[in-house]
Amino acid sequence: MNSLLNVDKILNRSRNPWMDYAKGICILMPVYRHSFEGLANVGIGSYTYHNIRLIDVFTMGFRMPLFFMIAGAFAGISLSRRGFGGYMNGRLRGVFYPLMVWGSIQITLQLIFAGTVNAHREPFDYLNLILDPRKLEQFWYLNALFFISFIYAFLNWYAKFKPVHQVMTGLVFYSIASYCHIHDINIGFLSGVTFYYLFFAVGDALHNLILDEKNHKWLSSFRTTLIILPIFIAIETYCTIVNLKHPEEQDFYVQHNRQDIFFFSALIGGAFMIHLSFLLQRFNILRFLRVIGYHALYIYLAHLIVTAGTRILLVKVFHIEYIPFLLPTIFAAGIIVPIIFYNIARIYGFTWIFTLREESSQAKPAKPTSAAYFTREVMLPKENTGNSNTTRP
Repeated sequence: MNSLLNVDKILNRSRNPWMDYAKGICILMPVYRHSFEGLANVGIGSYTYHNIRLIDVFTMGFRMPLFFMIAGAFAGISLSRRGFGGYMNGRLRGVFYPLMVWGSIQITLQLIFAGTVNAHREPFDYLNLILDPRKLEQFWYLNALFFISFIYAFLNWYAKFKPVHQVMTGLVFYSIASYCHIHDINIGFLSGVTFYYLFFAVGDALHNLILDEKNHKWLSSFRTTLIILPIFIAIETYCTIVNLKHPEEQDFYVQHNRQDIFFFSALIGGAFMIHLSFLLQRFNILRFLRVIGYHALYIYLAHLIVTAGTRILLVKVFHIEYIPFLLPTIFAAGIIVPIIFYNIARIYGFTWIFTLREESSQAKPAKPTSAAYFTREVMLPKENTGNSNTTRP
């Protein structure tokens, strides 16, 4: 079982354990969301269970912004080491490629099993992986991450944008996305790009704060908990109450109609989750979250196929419709099965189905550039300094 979960390698590496904790927490939330949504029409429906729905709605304000903030925190380091071409090559191999492969797999299965699965697909949806991924469940995130990474890298490398410029660009994009949401204007893939660019830029702007080990003491301090926890509970509770006042199909009300509140909800929620990750790193507990976080991409790619398959098996074959049993069972399968499948692929040499980026690939140093290229010092964790061939974040 250890080889199927790759536990020893993950727990024995010292590179930023907090990051794996954070990604582990991150990935649990969308898997729960999709497991919950998939049961909406089973039996009396998942939405009739208020407490179960409460967990889903409470995390809406920060779960996806947190993904982008974590990605942004490491973007500057990757870009400075690899250069623009190397950085984008990594994004093509590690983000765009799995988007197209797993998006195509999922769409194909949904077309084959039309009438059995909840989604309604048509052949044009293959193009929507690029043009309008919001119509395709979870794949909008990878689409947005790829194009955000491109814009960020281009502006950083060629326009010499500083973090403050990136944040200002993000604010402009966020305003455009907010206007389109409020007025129900569909701008396709640009919806995710414009809405989440700001959070990627915030992660980039705060990377020195997060990655400098001198700050890890207060980032993992209970004094910090006493400051941020009440604010976190207050704003997320308020957003939850507002969302729950609207019909089920509008449980993203704050995100789509009150972007001012959503912005602060995302920042406070993301900050608390990062703080929580540093606390877990400090006390070295709940280490299974590190294993989950290490496999976050592979879980994200495959979890909807697994949760749908598990739901169909339990409901259609075994005729089980008891939501309190189905939800945790499907949720657990959506986490564990993709991890096992990825490690089987790793053992037998077909990880190309998930990514073209080798697990142990070494980052190539970027070509020398003028001193003006990078407009701020990049703080590297101590274990990574002095080694230009360190594995890419």
